[in-house]
Amino acid sequence: MSWLSFKQAFNYLHSLSKTASSDEGDDMKNKILSTVRALNSLGHCEFDFTDNNRRRVYVAPPVLIRLPSGGFPQAILAGVRTPNTIDKLRNACQSVGQHINIDVAEQKNELILVPKRIVVQTEDVSELHKIAAQLAINFIETPSSWSLLHFAASLEDSLINYQWSNEPELNWKSKTFDENILRFILSPTSIEDDSGKRKPDIRLSQYQHPYRNTKIYYLWQEERCTQVERDWGRYAVLKSAKIQVLIYDQRRFIMAVPVGAKLPQILERALTLCSGYAPIFIEKLPLQQRTINSFLSKEKEVVTNLNVTGFNLFRDVPPQIAEMTAAKLDQTMLIKSLDIKF
Repeated sequence: MSWLSFKQAFNYLHSLSKTASSDEGDDMKNKILSTVRALNSLGHCEFDFTDNNRRRVYVAPPVLIRLPSGGFPQAILAGVRTPNTIDKLRNACQSVGQHINIDVAEQKNELILVPKRIVVQTEDVSELHKIAAQLAINFIETPSSWSLLHFAASLEDSLINYQWSNEPELNWKSKTFDENILRFILSPTSIEDDSGKRKPDIRLSQYQHPYRNTKIYYLWQEERCTQVERDWGRYAVLKSAKIQVLIYDQRRFIMAVPVGAKLPQILERALTLCSGYAPIFIEKLPLQQRTINSFLSKEKEVVTNLNVTGFNLFRDVPPQIAEMTAAKLDQTMLIKSLDIKF
């Protein structure tokens, strides 16, 4: 499907919803982008934006993906669905065993066009294989969260493999990523920020094409530059500035990521496939008064000391996966107790 066809379908289906009358302009654009990110992270679709003249959307084949949870084996259904998919799944589960549980839950309210979360719980992994066989679909026994994290490159690997050059800076309209507020701002001319501290050695610049509504991103280190993906570039700047932004609740298995420092998509998918729920947006973190643990040295800044608004919350993230995700980005997790229930 072309990107244009996808947007047209989204606009039409959204117009049928109860919230359609209140959405205009940027609100609609944000809803489309949030839906795209959720569909990608949940493994339902793949979006190919590498060619601006031929953007495509691909629906993934149906698959059962095992969750990295303890206890009885659980798997979520990802990929393409038809109106009778849930009925077929129920019938397959009943034929394998009456004890098998199926849970169907809505995603968060603003993601009305993202498919429901469907999870199957069995007593033994072999039963998930049998259910998948009856449906003629694949079952991924090794949790995809683990596989994706092992496959993903680290920030350090990416910085080493980038092709740096001495190209002149583009004369397009540009902004620079500010690591203290996690937003792109008009490019500053000073080498110091408002508090007098020297800015990071690495600068991330955003350039807007003068004729097309597209943006590209370049990392700059002195006179050298390299084109990067925005999400990886932001963490390169945060690493240089020694700023930690990833928060984790060890008791509730919640990982909080600032929206101004979204995870690279492969890492976001790894966290999302820990639960099968798209991340939930929250304006401010409801931190409890007591910090469970803090192992940061004093010179490292804490995200709660920054001018940051907006976090995405990922649920059911095991500690090992949270630690591996942070390590991929050269981040040290901030261990906090979050006063929140889903």
